[in-house]
Amino acid sequence: MQLNKAIKNRWSPRAFSRQKVTDEMLDLLFEAARWAPSSRNGQPWHYYYVRREDKETFQQVLDILTGINPGWAQHAQVLIITVMRRKHEFNNLPNGKALHDMGAASALMGVQAAEMGLQIHQMGGFDKEKATAYLNLDTENFEPVTCIAVGAEGDANQLPDDLKKRELEPRERKEKKEFVIDLGRH
Repeated sequence: MQLNKAIKNRWSPRAFSRQKVTDEMLDLLFEAARWAPSSRNGQPWHYYYVRREDKETFQQVLDILTGINPGWAQHAQVLIITVMRRKHEFNNLPNGKALHDMGAASALMGVQAAEMGLQIHQMGGFDKEKATAYLNLDTENFEPVTCIAVGAEGDANQLPDDLKKRELEPRERKEKKEFVIDLGRH
């Protein structure tokens, strides 16, 4: 047995190419999210997206990003704002697993993107209040979680030197022994 290649190839680049993300590609990313597991099958995720070619709206979403994110995310082909529904639809009570479920759906999008030759980069660096106002969200029921840049991997040379260095560094992951504990062994 082997690890699924799309899982191994998935990463979060900051350099994106000009390759278009087609309607079919975008549909498959959202289809992957649709099949994510969720508490009581509540599927508490919402994805608001804009394509690069819609310049005005794309810029409005870029303006929600903070820190260094607008500088590199401007080259993505699609920007997505992820939003979780805070309450279960069936009983209107708080869904304590909504954030987990939102993450699972977005993770599956990342694996699907890698399978198709794309990548996504999730960002926590955005202004939640701006995103909430921009999307006109009911704050009692909905909360922005991340922003996602989508596209085909680009040339790291387009990035400023500090980001270029980070982009070209080898990917490192913790060893499994650092986070996997066998409760049956003492």
